[in-house]
Amino acid sequence: MNIVDITTKDSLLNATKTLKSGGVLVFPTDTVYGIGCILDDIAAKKLYKIKNRRENKPTAVLMTEGIFENVSTFEGQLPTEFWTGQMTIIFKTEDFNIEFPKIITENNTIGVRLPHYVWLENLIDEVGPIIASSANKTSEKTPVNFSEVSNDILNEVDLVIKTDEEGSAKASTILDITKNHIIRD
Repeated sequence: MNIVDITTKDSLLNATKTLKSGGVLVFPTDTVYGIGCILDDIAAKKLYKIKNRRENKPTAVLMTEGIFENVSTFEGQLPTEFWTGQMTIIFKTEDFNIEFPKIITENNTIGVRLPHYVWLENLIDEVGPIIASSANKTSEKTPVNFSEVSNDILNEVDLVIKTDEEGSAKASTILDITKNHIIRD
């Protein structure tokens, strides 16, 4: 188990190296503790295996505002709450000029969230969009802090970023703008 405290000067560098090499990372977010990898088919399959998640079950992609503006071709109006971090919006994959691993999409749609957590935003700016989910096995309790992440998850990932901070403890709202429908509030 490779655990790095977020306050160490190399935490961002270690996380960047792990993700760029195709590894899976456990990390804090502004909502709950997350698990993720870069936009790569092999890394995405590894992430799904760790979570015991079935293929083609959608998973969010984390971006920063700058990355979203660079890769999105979406021309509609976005809700103001989208930029606060605690909302995932489902777009059509064609609204982006990047390729998403098929395993994370459903019906040519993709969920995108812009987290509001400085360390994570810096990581995303370094590695690009991150496929992310809560750091738990499918159907298990969502961890809101490091101490709630199971040893099963910790032992299977390549790197863990630890902090004593806690997110909002509320999973993001999910808004499907392709159907103008709230999936999770």
